[in-house]
Amino acid sequence: MKFCLVSQTPPSDLELKDVNRVTQWATVMQGAHYNGLAFDNGDYDLPYEYFSEFDLVMVAIRLETIEIGLKIKRQSTARVLVFLDGEMEHFISHLPGDKLVRLIELINLADGVGVTHEYSIPVVRGLTTKPVGMIGVPFPLKRVREELCPPVEKKQAIHVGCGTGKSFNRNGIVNLSALAEIGLPGVVDVWGPEDIEYVRLIKKYIPIPPIYFSHTPRWEDYVVQLNNSFLGLHLDYRQIWGRFALDCAAVRMPCIAPDNFYTQKTLFPRLCVNYQDIDRTVKLAQKLIKNNSFYEETISYAESQLAFFSNEAAKERLLNLVS
Repeated sequence: MKFCLVSQTPPSDLELKDVNRVTQWATVMQGAHYNGLAFDNGDYDLPYEYFSEFDLVMVAIRLETIEIGLKIKRQSTARVLVFLDGEMEHFISHLPGDKLVRLIELINLADGVGVTHEYSIPVVRGLTTKPVGMIGVPFPLKRVREELCPPVEKKQAIHVGCGTGKSFNRNGIVNLSALAEIGLPGVVDVWGPEDIEYVRLIKKYIPIPPIYFSHTPRWEDYVVQLNNSFLGLHLDYRQIWGRFALDCAAVRMPCIAPDNFYTQKTLFPRLCVNYQDIDRTVKLAQKLIKNNSFYEETISYAESQLAFFSNEAAKERLLNLVS
């Protein structure tokens, strides 16, 4: 099958391979990958009829790629799979009304719709008669285990998966509050000095334990850093695939997060919490800290489920959806 992925991945990242991002679909399917806006702006100097050269075009949907998906479907003969690559709330609540209508038009013209959480399937099926299936994103587990992250002695630190800075903050204050009550040092990902200053200001009012600030734009560096921590924490409200819990499982580390992350629901069902439930989060964290058997049981269960997230399994789900 000749495959093409169209996404909003920055042009500089289109050739990334074996990382935990949507780009992995192009890697697994051995296909081409184009930035949608760049294509629409003529940067590739190709007409939309060009997509007729492909058997299947996956359009990873964001606001900017809805119209691009419609053009591909109408101006080429390729089969088109719409991939709702993002939280369901974005598509059903945050899109402008006219864009939501266009998205519904697209999923009714397309040959199928892929989603990242089984909870999304009934919602999408109510909007289209086309096949809808949970496909997720392929994960390069072999690279993580064999190249990037050998077993290491974990530090007594909790890696926070949510954005907690000034410019990028998603339920971050709840995560910091939970971290304060758990009492272990934390690792927080930051993008610049303003994010560090934000956390320092918060520390004036919340007794947050010592924080290590991590800046690792490359996923490879990020997952290597993650491998050193004892526990992952990601209290986030989005209904989405959830890359963080999968990263944690890949580096043999438990994660506490809500079941609105498909990865968390599948890998760590005993560690699922409501995204604002600090009390249960603290109790689970303390149990993991004090009870080594419980800690090992959660990792062992996640290990038993990891094959579902492999490149091969994801490819099979995709092919079953479009067959």
